[in-house]
Amino acid sequence: MEKMKDRVVMLGDAIIAIIITIMVLDLPIKLTHSGNIEIITLMRSIGIYFISFCFVGNLWYQTAQVFNHVKKIKNKDFVVYMFLMFFLSLVPAFTRLLIEDTNREIVFMYGILTFIVSIFLQILLNSLERQIEETEKIKSEYQKKIRFKHRGNFIFRIFLLFLAYYYPEFGLVVYLALPIFNFLQNIVSHEENIYVEQMNDEQKNYYLQDSNQTFENTIQKYVSLLKSSMNNAQGAQKDPEWWHQFNQQWQKEVNRKIKQIDQKLSETTDESEKNHLYQKREKLESQKRQIDEYVSMATIKNQKSK
Repeated sequence: MEKMKDRVVMLGDAIIAIIITIMVLDLPIKLTHSGNIEIITLMRSIGIYFISFCFVGNLWYQTAQVFNHVKKIKNKDFVVYMFLMFFLSLVPAFTRLLIEDTNREIVFMYGILTFIVSIFLQILLNSLERQIEETEKIKSEYQKKIRFKHRGNFIFRIFLLFLAYYYPEFGLVVYLALPIFNFLQNIVSHEENIYVEQMNDEQKNYYLQDSNQTFENTIQKYVSLLKSSMNNAQGAQKDPEWWHQFNQQWQKEVNRKIKQIDQKLSETTDESEKNHLYQKREKLESQKRQIDEYVSMATIKNQKSK
């Protein structure tokens, strides 16, 4: 069955390579009456091709990451994969239509095609991820967070279809930007998975809580993970600088919680509540000592790496 999986993966890779080749061959190179190349038309065509290239490449990247952890492909997964490849093979034709004209109907049809491809992709990924052994999975709560992102993307694409129909120019801009963002998001998610898998329970709990904090924290984390993924050639190694920043953020959060408890202790007179607060404070102090050790270790590794 593993050989069958390899053959299916190779077939998909070949189809995707052909799709990209067809798209680039369809690029129109028009000449003016004087025999010069229409630069504006060519650059616009290359821009639309680049977006479709990112869309196809992003799909390949997502499936490749999951296929690496799957030992075999079931018959139903193969059927879904073939449907996925069928609709994906229509991308060059719709890309050519976008290059030729960007009216409401074409933008809307392009949106429907990408929506259908996204549905089959999600069905395939969900099925394959269920086959991954629990020892290879990250914490279940984190899996819920990933599934929530997928549902959010599904809802957003439905909204985008309405946007493309009633406001085709704006919808086209979003369709052009979305594949690039999704590709970067997948790189960040892969890097994030690696880090979460390496965390202990306390670190995971803090990371999951911190993920639901302010928008500013989310952006900082996104940029940090993206930078780490670009600098980390091996992919599966800890980045000392990233871990140093992570532990410092965790340390600040623990200190903030300790101050809150101290404030409550100074205000309450209830003995049972005081005992409860003292216990919470002791746990936080224990975390703080552990964090100090993590920070020291990360600092040493960071200095050695330099």
